[in-house]
Amino acid sequence: MRAELIFNAFVGFFLSFLLFNALMLPGSDNPSDLLGAGGFPTVLCILGLVVLAFITLRVLRYQKAIHVPLFDARSVDGRAAALSVLLLLAYILVLDIIGFILGTLLYLPIAAWLIGYRSPVRVAIYTIAATVVVTTVFGILFLVPLPRGIGQLRELSYLIY
Repeated sequence: MRAELIFNAFVGFFLSFLLFNALMLPGSDNPSDLLGAGGFPTVLCILGLVVLAFITLRVLRYQKAIHVPLFDARSVDGRAAALSVLLLLAYILVLDIIGFILGTLLYLPIAAWLIGYRSPVRVAIYTIAATVVVTTVFGILFLVPLPRGIGQLRELSYLIY
């Protein structure tokens, strides 16, 4: 129980810090934008603090540790979650080197396999469709600068988006 309370305190401090910084973001001059730049992070932080309060009260009320299989490293789900986090970290670290398209085409099938999807055809369709949709919507339509990679991969990405 003590570990959960300490963890909840750290999460609470972190969410409070984010909320404080979100409230410092400037408002919008656009009359149709009611929340401004800090609106979305503020709403998320407040929701996070409310949920955290309920979880902390539940831990204090029942005076026992809450077992979440996803956070247990000895369970299959816990190992899959830990490996998924490590894979996501590796994806983020190599994204600027290999580019968004190649990185996503490599990341998605491995991530799908880690969480239990074993149908190669479905994983391939999902991987290609997700990569094409995200690249089209964000890279082409909204002109979001997606990571392009280095060398020849960078030159190839200019042909695509």
